[in-house]
Amino acid sequence: MKLLTACLLVGLTFFDSSSAGPLTISKRQAPTPPQTPDPAYFSTLAASPNLKWSSCYTDYQCARLEVPLNYRKPKGRKVKLAIVKLPAKKTAKYQGSLFLQVGLGTPSTNLVLAAGGLFQTPTLEGWDIIGWDVRGVGFTTPLLTCFPDEAARQAFEDNAPKVLGDPTVPLYQNIQENYDRYKVLAKACKKKSRDFLPYIDTPNNARDLRTIIKAIGGKGKFAFWGYQYASLLGETFAGLYPNILDNLILDGVVQGEKAYGFGDNGPSAIQDAEKAFNVFFTSCANANNATCAFHEATPELIRARFRKVEKALLAKPVPVRGLGEFNYGFLHGIISFAVTNPKDLFPFLANVLAEAESGVAGPNIYGVLGTPLEPLPSTGLGGSFEYNTAIQALDADPYRIRSPKDFAPYLKRILRTSPNIGGVSAAATQLQRAAWEVPAAVNFNGDGFFNVRTRATVLLVGNTADPYTPLQNAKSMSRKFRNSRVLTVNAVGFTSLQYTSECRVKVVAAYLNDNVLPARDAVCQQDDPPFGVPLGNL
Repeated sequence: MKLLTACLLVGLTFFDSSSAGPLTISKRQAPTPPQTPDPAYFSTLAASPNLKWSSCYTDYQCARLEVPLNYRKPKGRKVKLAIVKLPAKKTAKYQGSLFLQVGLGTPSTNLVLAAGGLFQTPTLEGWDIIGWDVRGVGFTTPLLTCFPDEAARQAFEDNAPKVLGDPTVPLYQNIQENYDRYKVLAKACKKKSRDFLPYIDTPNNARDLRTIIKAIGGKGKFAFWGYQYASLLGETFAGLYPNILDNLILDGVVQGEKAYGFGDNGPSAIQDAEKAFNVFFTSCANANNATCAFHEATPELIRARFRKVEKALLAKPVPVRGLGEFNYGFLHGIISFAVTNPKDLFPFLANVLAEAESGVAGPNIYGVLGTPLEPLPSTGLGGSFEYNTAIQALDADPYRIRSPKDFAPYLKRILRTSPNIGGVSAAATQLQRAAWEVPAAVNFNGDGFFNVRTRATVLLVGNTADPYTPLQNAKSMSRKFRNSRVLTVNAVGFTSLQYTSECRVKVVAAYLNDNVLPARDAVCQQDDPPFGVPLGNL
């Protein structure tokens, strides 16, 4: 599995049915069981401009809704949205429709099929849990594809240069090699999908949500819960339609004005990335050899040992028979994704470090390099690297560089902010934007757009050690939405999907069911920290 494939690990760790789940507590009824998506199902379901639900997957309902590709030409070409609903329990007081989106290419139909029951039972049983695949994603058509077949897609993934910030490559050469690769991707997407690509941006997804809500009609409330990049979708919808939603949760908050401008990829976006990574050293030190394979008596000793492994990989990567080598770039790729879900992935990172230190690839390193890309459309919870690149480039203002020299000052700032994570996250995303070739059909300018008073109160959730959507983002966006409140969670990871917090469960349930906001200084705690070690105050 090459570096870009590692991002799919994030989606695979969103939910653990044996845990308390994203919106459940320990004493609960059995939730509706998860279902495995059938890749062929939605192609057998007739699309309609009216919302026509069909029974599917035992306890669920499915539909395909036709919406205009270009809302300025409503009679023109159509997009066919794939939608899945887990109906509210008949034994509960009906509340309304709760729309879930994770963002960056995770199919929300798969999300609801995999975890709708965990969201619903027992605290939200009065809600219909609904997910739709946004434009270009999952089982919505047309699907964003950039390569002629999966073999070509895998070949692109397997031939990556050394990551941005790799000290063994001269800086300008490092930038140019990565830029050239992203240019190949940009041209491939333009060639394969240019006829609809300009219309898959976030504002059009917000218009689609408006169409879905109109099609549902009827009684009950409408609520939206957007995680990470999908928080931008929630922000945009509230700005365009401030009087439609009854509840809005932004969880792991993107700063809208930045996302629609230069891109929310500056140093401020990763200001807590190293803080999140530091939890690995402190938690591993406070654990033991049985739970952390890289354990030492103090965080400082673990960090020194880590630096030795890092230095050794720069000098001599670990050979992996039949798959190439495990090098500095792979290590930092794993770190950049381990910090998204430390509860599950920090033990894995410790195992990888122990294997790399030995110089012999074991099952963990083989697992990193040996897993191929999941074919599109995805039947899991991972996004596609094509969509991740496209959506952020389409939403932001056009960004161009004439030479590596133009990009170097930005890259240096990013690496100063986060030397372990910045090069493979924010910097990579920004360079992808520089290479992108297809603009959005309409450049959506977010300046001043988000200073609105919504009918809904807005609940913004932020972790104290979130590597990519820092708590400060939630506080900044709260000032834009004048009818809002921030819930702080003393937790490590990327959004509240990645851990259990009974306090957070109660706050969200009170907000959605009874419109009760938490106290202004409310702080919840993560109940299942990495290695089972208390976090302290992050």
